Amino acid sequence: MKKMIKYGPLAVLLLMVVSLAGCKDDDTDLTPPINLSYEPTMGGAIIKFTAPHNNDLLYIKAAYTNSLGKDVYRTTSIYDNKIEIDGLADETKTYPVHVSAVDKWGGETSATVINVQPGRSFINVIKDNLEINPICGGLAVTWENPAGADAKTDDITSSTPAKIVYVVVDYTDAEGVTRTRYLSSKQKNAKANIRNMFAGNYAVSYRIEDASGNKTAQSTPSNINVPAEQESLKFIEREDPVNGKVKEFIWTLVPRLTTLQPAWEYKNEAIFDGIIDSNTSNTQNYCGTDCDNSSVTYGASIPWDTDQVDIVIDMHQVVSISRLKAWQRAYTYDNQPYSGASGQTSGVSDDYFYYQPQNLKRFKLFGSMTLNEEDWFLIKDCDISTNSTAGTLPIYWTNPSYFGHENVYMPTNESYQYAIDGHEWELEAMTDSVRYIRVRMVENWDLSKRNIAGMSELNLYGSVLVSHEELAARENQASAPRRRK
Repeated sequence: MKKMIKYGPLAVLLLMVVSLAGCKDDDTDLTPPINLSYEPTMGGAIIKFTAPHNNDLLYIKAAYTNSLGKDVYRTTSIYDNKIEIDGLADETKTYPVHVSAVDKWGGETSATVINVQPGRSFINVIKDNLEINPICGGLAVTWENPAGADAKTDDITSSTPAKIVYVVVDYTDAEGVTRTRYLSSKQKNAKANIRNMFAGNYAVSYRIEDASGNKTAQSTPSNINVPAEQESLKFIEREDPVNGKVKEFIWTLVPRLTTLQPAWEYKNEAIFDGIIDSNTSNTQNYCGTDCDNSSVTYGASIPWDTDQVDIVIDMHQVVSISRLKAWQRAYTYDNQPYSGASGQTSGVSDDYFYYQPQNLKRFKLFGSMTLNEEDWFLIKDCDISTNSTAGTLPIYWTNPSYFGHENVYMPTNESYQYAIDGHEWELEAMTDSVRYIRVRMVENWDLSKRNIAGMSELNLYGSVLVSHEELAARENQASAPRRRK
């Protein structure tokens, strides 16, 4: 039997000191990183080094003063041999960077200094390529961000996340009033429009900022003439002594090319009557068709996206279009699935019809100066579900018991508001001259595609090149009999 060894108080204390001393993994002193070099990046650099071989090493630290005069530092773990620094907006300067090693107990070695000259900052690159051009009632701003994300790239999962950029545009009118607009994007190819500007000359300048607060110098002001944005007139209201206010329509249907067959209360002319919808009566303020109606001869399915579902309009004016807005049918008058009521016959409804299965989801807008088939061109493929200004999209929902519709979209409050305000599409550029437009129905919110209670109103914006009065005068002059000499 072994005897138990007893230790006195001094022996126990000695063992504790030895044990604590043994906690330090390495008896050698921690040394700074060596073999420093760097590769310039846009507004920064990647510093490479050889880390000390020491079990006590926790991380490598690079400390420097950025372009804003702030002392900052970056770190990297023991498993990497490089550190990326940024915030160096002036590529003409050299920035000293102090690189040191830090141990597990917070001790830091002396620093090795490397002088870094960054590459051209992405905000300076953007300043050189940014373009501002006039559009009707505003300015179109485009730029390329070399540190931005591709349109299809998810920069959250990318190893090199996209860098957001802020474009600050100042514009001063002829009366000396200056306004400022802030635009931002992390896309590689970015664009934004500034709207609601009065027609006239503006002194326009800009600067570029990054997320760290670095900014370029203000650009030299450019003189830009902003043309007025005009809405294409669809009708003129006049006072009638008998009927009160009456509408004299400028837009008219082209009957031989209008092939959408109205059903029930639907009316093709409703898309330019100036009335979006009413919840007080069974109205005729929207177009539509229905294969289940005996007066419609499409057969079992609507021939979507063909010349059989067209509304063709003579605007009786020549315009160049910059943007358009469209409204869905707003209210329902029979079944009210969202409120839970059904069979309402009073014609009064507080229930929205937006995004309901039969309602308009997608249409194509074509334009032409003649009615010849070869002269038509596509202005815009307008899909509400992919419209960037449509807010939070309705949620796709499968429910076989939902009033006979297997697949529907459940709206959100935000998507309701966008439907109320009207869905808007900005064009990449002003169109060529247009007198005639063709609205082609492509899709509703219901996969059955048997009916559509669709567009309630359409507005076009841009420049009116030839007014309806001037065009009428030209046509009257051309058709007048010539006098014999």
